[in-house]
Amino acid sequence: MTSFEPVPSRSRRRMPVRTAVGTAALLAAVALGGAMALWGGIVPPRGYDTGPAPSAAAPQPTSGTPAADAPPDAAPDAEVVALADAMFLTDEGRSIFFAARPRLVDADAIAVECAGVGDADASDLFTGGCFVGQALSRDADRIFVLRPDDERLHGSMVSIAAHELLHAVYARASPMERAQIDRLVADATAMVPASDPVHEQIEWSVAGDEANRANEQFAYLGSQVAVAGGFPAQLEERYARIFTDRLALVDAHRRADAVVDDAVAAADAAWSAANDAAARTARDRAQLDADRRGYDAAAATYGEDLARFEATPAEEQARWEVTLRPAGGAELTMSWEASLQYRWEELERYRGELAARATEVESAEAEASALRAEAEQRRADALALARAANPNAVIDG
Repeated sequence: MTSFEPVPSRSRRRMPVRTAVGTAALLAAVALGGAMALWGGIVPPRGYDTGPAPSAAAPQPTSGTPAADAPPDAAPDAEVVALADAMFLTDEGRSIFFAARPRLVDADAIAVECAGVGDADASDLFTGGCFVGQALSRDADRIFVLRPDDERLHGSMVSIAAHELLHAVYARASPMERAQIDRLVADATAMVPASDPVHEQIEWSVAGDEANRANEQFAYLGSQVAVAGGFPAQLEERYARIFTDRLALVDAHRRADAVVDDAVAAADAAWSAANDAAARTARDRAQLDADRRGYDAAAATYGEDLARFEATPAEEQARWEVTLRPAGGAELTMSWEASLQYRWEELERYRGELAARATEVESAEAEASALRAEAEQRRADALALARAANPNAVIDG
């Protein structure tokens, strides 16, 4: 007699390769790739960049090495409790979350625990978390959440965990409840603007398995989307059984999602400021050099005229008058000797001005150099953050 084990329900949240940190400053060196996706699913994609986690919910990094599974009735550890607090869970939500024995793990552990579903292992996507549900026993349900290496991305854990929790909720629903949810999320998805990246995220997670679409819609919409006036009342009521403040949860997702983009924007702004400063100082340096050449030419001409004057007999010197045409001023007519004195004083004044301008230009050049160094640092930071947000991304720079 042959017995067949039921296939476990597996849902993961996955993230696409980000191919565009794409700003004017970074464009030449960065190829990240487009909009970030979100995490999720019965193996949904992980797809958004994350923002700072609420202070009460920022789990401290621990080893990412998979540990032995805790027994089903084991108390959750402190970082899991902190994550639950940050998810705005009701008592029912906490009960289901803790029953799935959630674990925060590194990318290597995620690859092991969340592997094996369709094209979910495509090279251009990586997993941010997953729900593994066992058909025979809810005690075997598991939730795994990626803990990003960069603490600035830890806010992502809140949305990922909420997404995977909703998969667990869907798995526990009766056939009648699921049928109702399926209708509600289909209507709710149609209410979301076509430009919202959640539509693409849902497609990534569905990965051609239409039987899983409602499950993914339920998880994505509940954890990261709010529309004016809310979703259908029955759907919002269903979410309210899990979350005490879903709008706050969505806001946490949006803040988390903006972390990489904000870093890129800051790098772009710093790069633009550095380029503007470099252009100004180059222009000022060029003008200073041109004016110095003009001064040198005027000084040389003055020297020749002075030598000619000194070589002329005194009685002859007195016979000559000179008319000068100062820039922006009226003509001046004076004796030859007086004109030479006037020209010397003007050259000395201009020499002093050039020296002061040289000091200013050198100071501006030093500031421009500092701005360039800051821009380079911000660019490197944005690239590092993008890599941490998506380890599978191909990023040049």
